[in-house]
Amino acid sequence: MRKILSLVLAVMMMLGCVSIASAEEATGSNVLTMAMGLNPNLDIHWNAGSTGAQLIQLMYEGLYRTTPTGFELAGAESVETSEDGLTWTFKLRQDAVWNDGKPVTAADYVYSMQRLVNPEVGTTYMKDYGQFLKNGLAIANGEMEVEELGVKAIDDYTLEIQLENVCSYFDALLCYSTFYPLRSDVVVEDGTGNWAWEVERSITNGPMKMTACDEEQEIVLERSETYYGAADVELDKLVVKMVDDANTTLSMLKTGDIDLALTYPSEETESLISEGLYHTGPALASSFLLVNTQKEPLNDPNVRKALSLAIDREYLANVLMAGTKEPAVAYVGHGFPGSTADQDFRTEGGDLLSTDVEAAKQLLADAGYPNGEGFPVIECSYGNNTADNTTLFEYLQACWEELGIQTVLTPMEPAAMTELRDAGSFDITNQNWGADYFDASNMLSIFVTGNFINAGRYSSEAFDTAYNTALTTVDNAERMELLHQAEQTLVVDEVGMIPLYHSKTVVLYSDDVVSNVIFDANGKIELQHAVVTGGAASN
Repeated sequence: MRKILSLVLAVMMMLGCVSIASAEEATGSNVLTMAMGLNPNLDIHWNAGSTGAQLIQLMYEGLYRTTPTGFELAGAESVETSEDGLTWTFKLRQDAVWNDGKPVTAADYVYSMQRLVNPEVGTTYMKDYGQFLKNGLAIANGEMEVEELGVKAIDDYTLEIQLENVCSYFDALLCYSTFYPLRSDVVVEDGTGNWAWEVERSITNGPMKMTACDEEQEIVLERSETYYGAADVELDKLVVKMVDDANTTLSMLKTGDIDLALTYPSEETESLISEGLYHTGPALASSFLLVNTQKEPLNDPNVRKALSLAIDREYLANVLMAGTKEPAVAYVGHGFPGSTADQDFRTEGGDLLSTDVEAAKQLLADAGYPNGEGFPVIECSYGNNTADNTTLFEYLQACWEELGIQTVLTPMEPAAMTELRDAGSFDITNQNWGADYFDASNMLSIFVTGNFINAGRYSSEAFDTAYNTALTTVDNAERMELLHQAEQTLVVDEVGMIPLYHSKTVVLYSDDVVSNVIFDANGKIELQHAVVTGGAASN
C-alpha cells in the first residue's frame, strides 16, 4: 500500500552557486532533529504518502500555499479567471528562483503539468489530477499528445491554465504538490521517482533544500538562501531520522536523540499529556477498513453492512484509542466547506453511521449466515509497526465474534503489507487517507472505480455517477448534494468501505526544547518556523 495521508523536504543548492559564507549561515544553530517513516518519496508526482508530503512542502512551492486559516497565493502574485471560469491566468513572482539561482518560470510549471499527465511516465495521480486540466484525461489515456495539454507559458512569468470543466475549488486544488513546478534538466524518469533522493538533482524552489540523503537512515534539509522569503524562515537545518516503529521513535524522544516526533503508541497518550509532550491540532484525515468486495462472502453488501453495524466507534476512538481519534459518524469528517463558505460538509450531511448489533445479526441472517453459521474465517491483515493496529483488530475480532464470525489476525511487516494491499490479496485491512485539498470530493475520489487507492476493488455505478456528475456541476449547492449522495451510497447503501475514526494531527515535543510549531488548515505542520533551544543537535 502506498501510505496516504502527506509533507515534503527542501532542495539542494548547487555548490558553485553559493558562497562559503552563505553555506555557513545555512547551517546555523537552530537545528531540529525529528523522526519519520522509512523511504519517503520526494518526487512531487510519485509521492502518495504523508512522510513524503511533509518534506516536499518544505522543499517546493507552488502557485498557492496552505496557511493556518486556509490558503493564499505563493509562487504567483496574482490570478485572473475568465468569465466562463475555464481559463486561469497567473502572474508569477519574479523574485522566485530555484536553489541554484535560476529563475522559476512559467515553462517549469508547463513541464511539470505535462509530466503529470504523460502516459509514458505514468505517475501516481496522472488521471486523478490530470482530469481537471483541458485534454488532461485524453492525454493520460493516450488519445492526444502531451503538447495539447491546456497549460501554456505566455511569457516567462505568465502562466495560462485551461480547465476541462469549470471547477470552483481549482485554487484549493493547486495547493497540492502535484501541481508544483519542476526543472526538466534534473528529472530522471525511472518509473519510481527515486531520482529525487539524489542530492545533486534536488533542485527545488521552497524554503529549505536537501543537502544529504540516505532514504533509509537520515535526510538533511537546510534553509535555502535563494528562497525569496528566506528572512522569514527560522529553521537553519532539519535532520530527519528514518524510523518506522512508534515505540522506537518515542524512546528516541525521551532520550533526547530527537527533538520532535509524529508517531507514538496510543497507549502512552495520558503519560505524554502529563509530561507536556503532547501537542495536537485538527486533521482532515479518515481511517477506515478496506474490504475485498470481490471475494465471497464479502462481496455481499448485507455482510459488509453487518460488519459495520457491529462496531462501536465511540468506544474504539475514545476508550481504546485513548481519545487520540475522533469517532467517525460518516466517512468525510468535519472541516470541509459545504454548500456555502460558512457551512460545513459534515454538518450538512449529518450522521450516517451507528451501532446496532441486533440489526447486524439480522443482516447476516438475510445473507444466509444465521448466527454466523457457515461463514468462512476472515483474515485481517495489517502492518505490525504500530500498537494501534493491534488494538484495532483485536477489538474488531471481538465485535465480529459476537455475530458468530471468526477471524484470524495477521500482522505483517509494512513493506509486505503494502505489496499485499496493492495486489488486492487480502480479506480485510485498514487504510488511512488525508485530504490533499479543501474539498470533500478529494476524500471521496479514491473510491471511484479503478482508483489505485481503492484496493478493495469497490465498483459502483451509483457512486461513480454521483461523484463524476459533481465534478462538472457548477452550482455549489447542487455539487454538494451530489457528493452527499455519493457518500450515502459508499458508507450506508453499499458499504464499499467501513469508516472507523478521524485522525488528529499529533506532534510530540517539549516546549522547553521546541517552539513555534504551526498547524496549517490541512492538518500538516509548518516546520520552517520552528525554534529549537538546545535539542538533539547539541548533545
